[in-house]
Amino acid sequence: MPGTTHKHAAVMTAGDVQAFCHDAGFPLDDSQAQDLFSYLSLLQQWNAVMNLVGTRTMRDTLSSLVVDSFHLAAFLDGLSPAPAAADEIWDFGAGAGIPGIPLRIIWGKGQYWLVESRDKRAAFLATVLAHIPMTNTFVYHGRVETFMPGRKASLIVSRAFMPWKSILDLCGPALAAGGRCIFLSNDSIVPEAGSIWKRTAQSCYAVKGRMRYLSALARA
Repeated sequence: MPGTTHKHAAVMTAGDVQAFCHDAGFPLDDSQAQDLFSYLSLLQQWNAVMNLVGTRTMRDTLSSLVVDSFHLAAFLDGLSPAPAAADEIWDFGAGAGIPGIPLRIIWGKGQYWLVESRDKRAAFLATVLAHIPMTNTFVYHGRVETFMPGRKASLIVSRAFMPWKSILDLCGPALAAGGRCIFLSNDSIVPEAGSIWKRTAQSCYAVKGRMRYLSALARA
């Protein structure tokens, strides 16, 4: 796997990352900025040989992808009831760790599981957690179907894992009473009339001129 240095190393510093986030309306403390910089550095190194994400610079990754994590943190903080310390939060198809890793750098509630079946991506996530310890954050290397039995989630987070209706069908039975599925999407999610699911919260924001949506769905 990639080493700790690479000829395409980031031109941004931790201070630059902190300034970028502050200007975007998401101030980070020094420790958070350093952790996010470390994550982005690892992502660039691995991305050079694995194609984890489509962006090629830290700045593009911040402005196009990591911004979702910041909005997600604010969205989760606005949920009622708020996630509790013992709640399990599942992030399916965690991939390169977005939104999960930047989210956990700035938002540490609950027991957060990054679930990823692909070997190299799971290895990347494990490497990130080895370099940047995060409270109550874990990687599960395997399929969703083998992860869920015997467990209950208070929140399930999904960004492009599979169509939202398919996720509800697959994972709905594993939600705890009052549990919610959180979707990051490019379109507004509206359950059909008569559905057993209802939208309990939604937020939208613009990224490079295009709207993105955060939606919370629970059993009606």
